[in-house]
Amino acid sequence: MTGSLSTHVGDESILKNREGLMWYRVVVYTYGIQRSPATIEVVAVTAEYVTSEEHLPDDLTGEVTIQVTDSKTKEIFTTRARIDRSPDTLESPDSLTIVRGPHENVEEQWYIDIIETDVTLADIDAEVLRDCIQRSQDESNVVNARSDELRALLLYLVETGRYQSVSEAVRSILGEYLSDRYPELVDSYVDVRTELEREELATRLGGEE
Repeated sequence: MTGSLSTHVGDESILKNREGLMWYRVVVYTYGIQRSPATIEVVAVTAEYVTSEEHLPDDLTGEVTIQVTDSKTKEIFTTRARIDRSPDTLESPDSLTIVRGPHENVEEQWYIDIIETDVTLADIDAEVLRDCIQRSQDESNVVNARSDELRALLLYLVETGRYQSVSEAVRSILGEYLSDRYPELVDSYVDVRTELEREELATRLGGEE
């Protein structure tokens, strides 16, 4: 391992090799009053990612599909991966910071082993999508994020003339995001919605005969 390292007993240090290609996390564990080093753990960390607690699946065992942000490039993408609190259980661990809390100001250090990037949604379940469309027609169509922060940002966009109303801002921003991140879902929605409209029209025409 190239590069220089200065560490203190009991501390966790980060160093970078001269080629700038690899980060190393060195943890020195100490025991007793003498604080003499007992174990040194070196973990190669090639990238650093961040995700929110709300993106975590309920079951974290085995392979999971999760949305993460590259800490350096700020790129957001969905990946198939394994995650764990310990890097020892992962084949190629990278740093994963999980932010929690209403203001996402609580951080937890995890590790992620990315298996496949740019994962798209699994095959769209047309029946589930059909049910969601019908429920949105029968129930309230209000989208409520219950977030003072988001509402403040949306109000700013309205006050500065970007949008005519908060509702328009929500529809526009969500529409653009979904079209960009989940194009296959949007395409399926158009197909299922069109099919439903045809069925409703046929029902009305049949009733008029």
